[in-house]
Amino acid sequence: MKRLLSTVLAAITLTLAPAAQAANTWGTDMSDMWWIPSESGWGANIAHQRGVVFMTLYVYGADSRIRWYAATYMQSRGNSDPFAFDGALYEFVGPFFGAPTFDPLDVGVRQVGLASLAFGSVGQGTLTYSIDGVAVTKQIVRQTFRENNLAGTYLGHLSNSVAGCASGNGLRYESGAATVIHEIDNSISISTAMDAGRTCSYAGTYSQSGRLGEIAGSVACSDGRSGSFQITEIEAGYLGYMGRYSASLGASCTETGTMAWLSR
Repeated sequence: MKRLLSTVLAAITLTLAPAAQAANTWGTDMSDMWWIPSESGWGANIAHQRGVVFMTLYVYGADSRIRWYAATYMQSRGNSDPFAFDGALYEFVGPFFGAPTFDPLDVGVRQVGLASLAFGSVGQGTLTYSIDGVAVTKQIVRQTFRENNLAGTYLGHLSNSVAGCASGNGLRYESGAATVIHEIDNSISISTAMDAGRTCSYAGTYSQSGRLGEIAGSVACSDGRSGSFQITEIEAGYLGYMGRYSASLGASCTETGTMAWLSR
């Protein structure tokens, strides 16, 4: 897996610190549309920037008509619980959307309660909120409505940490090229050729949770190393993609790091 990732970072060297993300330098990016699949019709839109979340919540009132609320500044609890966010929840009123002009003085706000988000994983969280004394707790997940396809050719560089292997332990930085074949059934194969002469072949399955992708499968390299690999938190765009990765290449040989691929 190391190789696959190595192809990724062309012209960019990512550290082993918390994953670098396209839209968020703070850590794992929780920005997405979130919902409960069995309760389609309501949800939360989350925008995450550094240690703050802006959430808009659309639910139904007692009259079964849609209601919109917003928690405009949900702050991380910090080092003890960085992926938990708390803030006030507001209701807004304003000018009719069909009015010929928009007067900002007609915008009003009322705090209706509090909201909290606690993320237990990259793709799952607990949403707790109150509106005018009514308290609600929901287990939410990212909403996927269209999967990315990673097929293409890339140049990249891998920053990883190698441990427990016969040789080459410690920090390793590699650059090279990769070709990705991504089939309609989400089977995926990646061939990498590193500048140092090593090649690797990866075969696995792609899955997606909201805007983030994941690949898991097996890898075999020309230096004799083989085993399983995983790439998580894949952020894809027309310029390329990046993510975290890990690989188990024998009884005790492991690799962990970050990677980025740039489209050729």
